[in-house]
Amino acid sequence: MSGAPVRVALQEGADVVRVAAGGDGAPWLLAELPAPGPGTAALLAELVGPAPEELVLLHPGRWPDARAREWAQRHAGLAARVRAVPAPLAAAGRGGVAVLDVGAAGAEAVLLAPDGGVRACATADVGGRTLDALLAARWARDACVARELREALSLLPVVDGITADELDAVLAGLLGAAVDALRAVLAGAPEVPVLLVGGVARSPLLARLVDAAGITGAVVAPRPDAAAVLGALAHPGVPPRAREVVVGPDEHGPGGEGPGAAVREPEASAPVEPLLPPLPPRRHRPLRTALRTIAATAAVALLLAAGRLLAPPGGGEVAAGVLVQYGYRLDVPAGWEHTGGLPERRRVLLTPVSAPEGSDLIAVESSPLGYDVAAEPERARAELRAVFDTAVAHGSALSGYDPDARFAGRVVTSYRQQDGRNVVDWFVVLDGDAQLSVGCRHTAAGAAAVAAACAVVVGSVRGA
Repeated sequence: MSGAPVRVALQEGADVVRVAAGGDGAPWLLAELPAPGPGTAALLAELVGPAPEELVLLHPGRWPDARAREWAQRHAGLAARVRAVPAPLAAAGRGGVAVLDVGAAGAEAVLLAPDGGVRACATADVGGRTLDALLAARWARDACVARELREALSLLPVVDGITADELDAVLAGLLGAAVDALRAVLAGAPEVPVLLVGGVARSPLLARLVDAAGITGAVVAPRPDAAAVLGALAHPGVPPRAREVVVGPDEHGPGGEGPGAAVREPEASAPVEPLLPPLPPRRHRPLRTALRTIAATAAVALLLAAGRLLAPPGGGEVAAGVLVQYGYRLDVPAGWEHTGGLPERRRVLLTPVSAPEGSDLIAVESSPLGYDVAAEPERARAELRAVFDTAVAHGSALSGYDPDARFAGRVVTSYRQQDGRNVVDWFVVLDGDAQLSVGCRHTAAGAAAVAAACAVVVGSVRGA
């Protein structure tokens, strides 16, 4: 990378070193390298070239000020300005938030004061490595295979004869320790939004356990494994905070090391991505089980680019109202209502007013892509197709993939899922840097009514 100096953020986790860069626009992930990496100086020389104008170093929330300052001082000279910032604050982008980070090596729960300072912190000895070791022992597999299994079952209902429910039953006890840490920092505090970050947060199980513990307002960061390193550059204007440490180019600390030194320090669970979305009021979701049956296909829809499956019936439905939630909006069809969803997937659920517990339903989900689809449409198409093909190879009952279809007057990608005796028609709309996936599940008797309502939703869904 060459040209004008840029802002760079660096986070060293237990397994991965992440480097992000930013300028005038949105930050981007520059590199992900196996830990411990070659050291900060070598990374900057290789990836950036000239000294950047700012280097942001992410550290665990539990670090005392003196340790953070000493670490920042050891990096003095590598950039015109060096900041050491708590990773939970970088991920959330503001104070007045609780952050639960479950990474490879462990879990850290932090309650941030309104000014961004760390008010309370608790840790738990559970992370991706612990979970993988348990799975390896349970199903006689090595740790690498166990990790692949865990990650695949966060997207698919069945992998190699093992179901997602079986996996969740094995892991729930261990992950409960991370939830206990979060509960500890929230004890006696006013209700605040909760942000879930770290690689383990990609599994819906963590958010479900938090919800089951009665902790409201929890949201999974858009990219839980990279939220802090990207958020550090996406939120440069966070209010002054006691825990931010700044050093200039010539302020070397004790044993200060010049710009050529291979500076290395923290091993901590890796946080995740920027901009905490507005948190709607939480409510019980009696149809959560029904939603789980279509979770795998929603994961496939994470990257869809265009589509068509069935034409909306003549006459169509009309909208009865507008629903705005999780950063997107849609028209609610007449005769339908919002009855729940899954916050960990930014998903809302619509059901017929006359049969809220029936099989006919519409699920809508928003998935951040991390790039502008208008600028990289072929990338979105290729990635989505690859995910779809992988799901089919693992036994998902998907068919009818159409990347060049129209439905409800829009270009969408469509495909179909067989869900027992029911059918789920999926339509995906790309909107800016987000993917909006609409799954319309219907029985044979309800096909026409669901298709009409689905056309209203697909035709209206867009970023808020």
